[in-house]
Amino acid sequence: MNYLLAFVATLILSIFFTGVVRNFALKYHLAPKLRQRDSHQKPTPRIGGVAIFAAFFLVSIFYFLIIDRHAIIGGGQWFGLDKRIVGIWLGSLTVVLAMLYDDIRGLSAWKKLGFQIVAALIVIAGGIGVGTLTNPFGQAINLNSVIININIFGGVHHIWLWSDLLAFFWLVGMMNVINFIDGIDGLAAGISGIAAFIIFLLSLAVSQSAVAMIAIILCGATVGFLWWNFYPAKIFMGDSGSMFLGFLLGVLPLISGGKLATAFLVLGFAIVDGLIVAAARVIRGKNPFTTADRTHLHHRFLAAGFSVPATVISLYIIAALFGWVALRSTTTNKIIASSVLIIFIGVLILGLNQIKKNRKTQETNRKQITNLK
Repeated sequence: MNYLLAFVATLILSIFFTGVVRNFALKYHLAPKLRQRDSHQKPTPRIGGVAIFAAFFLVSIFYFLIIDRHAIIGGGQWFGLDKRIVGIWLGSLTVVLAMLYDDIRGLSAWKKLGFQIVAALIVIAGGIGVGTLTNPFGQAINLNSVIININIFGGVHHIWLWSDLLAFFWLVGMMNVINFIDGIDGLAAGISGIAAFIIFLLSLAVSQSAVAMIAIILCGATVGFLWWNFYPAKIFMGDSGSMFLGFLLGVLPLISGGKLATAFLVLGFAIVDGLIVAAARVIRGKNPFTTADRTHLHHRFLAAGFSVPATVISLYIIAALFGWVALRSTTTNKIIASSVLIIFIGVLILGLNQIKKNRKTQETNRKQITNLK
């Protein structure tokens, strides 16, 4: 089963499953009422994430159980399979089921965070972590220097303190980052697809076939969902989709050798935007995770007069451009590029704010002229 076949199979399944889920949601009135921060104009089903997951899960199960049962990402096994792969499935399932309940019935922010923590701990228990951090100025930083041994279930489990902590915060952070950008039609799915494809190319370059397969399957699932989700969206992924995509996009750089700099470049605008918005909410005394507002980068594009498609495509281009830089760069250059990206996002926000102010001034002047007439 080659990569192109896996991509096409997942894409087709994603298109099909999304249509089925949409029809089901409409039939059983699962489209929620509009919220003040929503950018769409009519109630739209919000449980598309289950379709993305179903397409990904079926194709990955088929590949790793039937086509290449002996695929290896790391050491150790669960249920006769590489335990990292099993950990990814179990963690993904935890996220999707919990957030699907949230999409339909609602969960408190703390309960959602609790399920994110559980999912992160599952994959960490499966051996996914960051063993070393590349240091362009000297020797690599060893994150496995502190080991804590715990006797549990009749055996000894090793906790690699710094490695596991970094992986934990990275995974929880990525789930929330993708959730943050899931604010307008096609943005989260498209950016996730671009990121998955960049990681696929990176994994191919270093002969990590199992990681490449997971990445291209995820890419197919997101592109298939875009058939229904691009403007004007007929269905949204909901938290079940955004948290699932964030979870996998957090996992993939870890299992491809701790390529966090690459992931940061592809998803940099989302990460920087999320940090800025969260910090601003904290400064205002608000909860950074539950506060609803329209201060994200995509909202700034819209406020500056960009259409939804123009906003989404602009952010696609930014992600793809910096992703290409990540593929072509050494570690040192990635750090430089990351710094450039942060500055670029800052300048972009200032520019969009200025355009918004100019539009308001022009509108005020136009009204004054109209009143004089």
